Amino acid sequence: MSRRAVAWAAAAVVVFFAVTLITLTHVISNSASGCAIAAPAPSLPAALRSLGGFDQSFDASNPTELAQVGQNAAAAVIPNLDGAIAQRPVNVAAAVTGQPAAVVVPLTAQAASAGGMRLVGLVSFYVGCGGRAYFGSVANVASLGPSTAIAFPAVGESAAAEQLATSTPQLVYTTSPFMPEWRNPQSGATISASD
Repeated sequence: MSRRAVAWAAAAVVVFFAVTLITLTHVISNSASGCAIAAPAPSLPAALRSLGGFDQSFDASNPTELAQVGQNAAAAVIPNLDGAIAQRPVNVAAAVTGQPAAVVVPLTAQAASAGGMRLVGLVSFYVGCGGRAYFGSVANVASLGPSTAIAFPAVGESAAAEQLATSTPQLVYTTSPFMPEWRNPQSGATISASD
């Protein structure tokens, strides 16, 4: 066997062990942190696939980045949302074991008749292991049904705390992060977070 072949074989073995070690370290750190729920892979609309960059993960703890990505995604997917202003992202926990948590970016625009700001769109991200957020979907608020909401969620935390008789209400979703509910973590009682 030539020296070159031996060198290539040795390099291949080193690369194999390095990749294996990195993978094991990632799995062990996720297991140690209790993370066992992976976010679903993004299913991007054609408009986002053509732009590129939306299939990557984003830092779920960076609200500025998520707001900007959400605003860009909404403008590309639903042209009527172009110009909408991204508000601070809202964390929504999963109500069902095995589902990933979510982050929702509310989008507002100037109301034509009332003169104030109103909620016009929502963008979701799903949060997986390592605190990485993956694009979920965009919704035009009008498509979710009649709404006079000016914020997301329409029912605020303090109102939910009062109605549920708890100081620590949890915002959770079962089927869609766009339609969450408030839950009393002690009693399990819930109320809709929509108006």
